[in-house]
This record gives sequence, C-alpha cells and structure tokens, in this order.
Amino acid sequence: MRFVIFLAGAAMAASYVVTWFEPPFAGQHLSPHQVIGDDLARIVQEGPWQAWVFLGGFALAAISAVVALLGRASGLLSLLAGLSPIVLIVYYYSRLEEFQANIGLPIEVDFSDMQSAYDLIGDMLRSGLYLYFGGAFILLVAGLAVSAGNR
Repeated sequence: MRFVIFLAGAAMAASYVVTWFEPPFAGQHLSPHQVIGDDLARIVQEGPWQAWVFLGGFALAAISAVVALLGRASGLLSLLAGLSPIVLIVYYYSRLEEFQANIGLPIEVDFSDMQSAYDLIGDMLRSGLYLYFGGAFILLVAGLAVSAGNR
C-alpha cells in the first residue's frame, strides 16, 4: 500500500507543473504553476479558502508520497489529499450558474450536461488534469483502506 500511496501522491503533486489544459488557437499550455506563477505567497496569505484547499491538496499529496517513501503510510494525509478535489468539485458544482458566468471561456459550455461539456472540452484536456484527479482518487481510496486497516 505504501508504494501505491507513493505513486499516487507523486502523480498528484507533480500535476502542479504538468499541463492541464491546452485551449485551441491560444498557443499557451495551462498548468496550476503557470497560472499562479509568482503570486503563490500572496494567494496563500490573502486567498480564499478554495485556494488553500487547492494548493493544500498538492502539498498533502507530496507529503503523503514522502512519508510513504520513508516506510510509513499515513491514511489521514492520503485521505485529506484525496478529498481536496472533491471538496472543490462539490462547492463549485453547487454554485454552477455563478461559476459558469465567471469562467470566461471563449466557447459556450453547458456544465449542467457533463457529457456534452466533456465532449466539447475533452480534446483540450491534457495529462496534468488526469494525474491530479487520478492521484487524488487513488489517495482517497488508499487513505480509506489504511485508516480502516488501523482500526
């Protein structure tokens, strides 16, 4: 289980610098590192709780990977890292109309029909997004398994 936590934590943490989204005709590949840039300290100090959850997920994933590499598997760290995207998805999905109006995409995307939204933007998604959500899902399941195994 430690090796699985190490791989999932490393994948999720590495997704911070890997391209998530490549809009057509824009010429720029987007990753969290490129979007945040030099504003990381300001976002941590002054940002909303969603920024803390988003950035904290990367940090917890990296710490989970290091702890697993050192021979310990922390169910709590893995569980918290895996829950961070779920917390954000639930929050933004509950405020879908407000979020959709403020997203500023150059194309019209109807997020209420997730299949058509994925069909429209699926070709623009890159490996970083899959590393993030895949790593988070595996960390969530592994965290649950390790935590349940310790009881």
